[in-house]
Amino acid sequence: MFARIWEAIKATLAVAALIAAALISADKLDHEKGGPPRGAALIDPVVTGAILPPSR
Repeated sequence: MFARIWEAIKATLAVAALIAAALISADKLDHEKGGPPRGAALIDPVVTGAILPPSR
């Protein structure tokens, strides 16, 4: 009985450790990437007139 419970606890802890490691890894990657990519436009895109402004 105790052996079954212990196996279930170990499996649960192993899955929790894998999830935690994945979240920590993703967080580190997000921090390494920083802000917007180099060369990205920091201004509004050029207006093409494809979408008309709302009439007043």
